[in-house]
Amino acid sequence: MKAKAILLLSSSLFIQGCATQAPVADKNNLENAATQVLRDAVYYSHLFSSCAALGGEIEVDAISKQQDWLNTNNQLILAADQYYSQQQAASTFDYQGKTLAPAAIKLALESRKRAIDELSLAQRTPANKVKTCEFRLNKINNQTIRLTQNPAIAATEAELLKHLPLDQSLSDIPTLAGGISEVTPGATYFQLVKAHESACAAPYTLTIANQWPREAYAYFCGDTAMEVLTCEWGKCESKKL
Repeated sequence: MKAKAILLLSSSLFIQGCATQAPVADKNNLENAATQVLRDAVYYSHLFSSCAALGGEIEVDAISKQQDWLNTNNQLILAADQYYSQQQAASTFDYQGKTLAPAAIKLALESRKRAIDELSLAQRTPANKVKTCEFRLNKINNQTIRLTQNPAIAATEAELLKHLPLDQSLSDIPTLAGGISEVTPGATYFQLVKAHESACAAPYTLTIANQWPREAYAYFCGDTAMEVLTCEWGKCESKKL
């Protein structure tokens, strides 16, 4: 009986020990959180740079807030970018010396547009531009500055930080977006759009490069990148993703 009691006690302690271990974030939650970190990083970067471009005192305030924000979130952003890049590795292509992922470019463009639309500086008077930036920057404080204010990010922070890269210099984020900004569609764009319309219920053609005679596009069906097309003089080569 004594031996049996010891065995039961050991089993109980083992179960309790397992129960107290922090749950490991599943892959979907981790990938979603990494993606959201990168969306926020691009959004805030454009918000800060747009307000800093106004000059004067608001430029100083924007740069100061940006530095505080980066100091607070830098490691999480780097780790999220590393993890996101690993998950996108099978959907990349090389173009002009850079490794790119259509999903990362789309993410960056959408997040930048979010900041542009929110500020709407192009539609405002000079005085109103400053007031808009003052209002938005004032909302960034000690209580709101951390990206982990988002519960989904907070729940995966420890797991994401395990992917912190050795090189901790922050450059273009996401790395796989290659710093690409919005590009005007080229001559081949419309024929590709027409071809994609018949292949998917919700097609989207993303312009990646337009330097005639060279162009590059990505075809999405819904949110999924399906194909990359690199074109020269209107003749395109396809890479399925």
